[in-house]
Amino acid sequence: MKYKSYISRLICFFLLYFTFLFFLVQVEKTYDGSNIKTVFDGLWYSVVTLTTVGYGDYYPTSAIGKLLGLFIILSSFGLLSFLIGSITSVINNRMEKRQQGFFGTNFSNHFVIIGWNKFGQQVTDQIVNANCKVAIVTNNKDDIEFIYDIYKQTQVFVLFADYKNIEALNKVNIKEANSIYVNFDDDSDTLIYIINLKKHFENCNIVVSLNSVELKDTYNSIGVEHIVSKTEITSRLVASYIFEPDVASFTEDLMATSIDDYDYDMQEYKVTKNNPYLGRDYLDAFIEVKKQYDCILVGLTKIENNRRILLKNPSQGVKIELNNYILLISNSKGKKKIEEIFGNSEGVIN
Repeated sequence: MKYKSYISRLICFFLLYFTFLFFLVQVEKTYDGSNIKTVFDGLWYSVVTLTTVGYGDYYPTSAIGKLLGLFIILSSFGLLSFLIGSITSVINNRMEKRQQGFFGTNFSNHFVIIGWNKFGQQVTDQIVNANCKVAIVTNNKDDIEFIYDIYKQTQVFVLFADYKNIEALNKVNIKEANSIYVNFDDDSDTLIYIINLKKHFENCNIVVSLNSVELKDTYNSIGVEHIVSKTEITSRLVASYIFEPDVASFTEDLMATSIDDYDYDMQEYKVTKNNPYLGRDYLDAFIEVKKQYDCILVGLTKIENNRRILLKNPSQGVKIELNNYILLISNSKGKKKIEEIFGNSEGVIN
């Protein structure tokens, strides 16, 4: 509607402008000593006037022509102001839509966070530190500028949308996303949203963090496999600090993404056809990775019937197969070596 209004007003301006121009030419071409004889002369005069160049080679000489010329000059100012204002408005409108994610993103194998708050920011920090891309959906315009002040747009994309508009998630390329984290403060709102989300994107991989551990079974029943209880994790970590402070400290470090060369964290890597340990015994890989790269294998995940089966510290005889996931502990320095020999980055990839 806004663009139609611009076009209508622009047409009215041009009609009025060329009406004055037509009558100017008709009056001037019959006046002795006039230099505006043709439509081209009048058009040249109007363009020079419109652009405020004012060469003075063509100008009205009759009294009526000068009066019409005055109207053309005033119309020129109005038309020029309208054109500049309209173009500026269109550019600003387009920039605002781009800032709000209206044109979407081509991110793939990325992570989507729906709902923005301080906790969501902490999650985003960890994902970005692992050199992965994140698409954030928020219903608060004020969040957009704040997010882009913190993160580079090459790593983070923001979409401003009503949470009820599930179709808008296509703009974050949700079908190509690795996983989706629904980050609402209220567990009931989260449950309703996921039910609706599953109707539109049945095969999406959803992660939730709950305030109430009692709702885990309910979320499992609607197809959510990755459920984290905030209170459960916090209580375990606090209890560990009470009677095993060093274990708790080490565990907390492993949960964060390593940044410095000697920071340790736990990582997982998908086994591709280029992985040198493909087809080998897990125990042999454990020994070799420790000796050569100072990294410690701690587990292996196998995919069976689209379900992830985690084998913690598997025994000898377990083979590393294609599309398994190797879990290991490494510092940032060892991580660079591992990524090089494994041929891919850490994280769950499609």
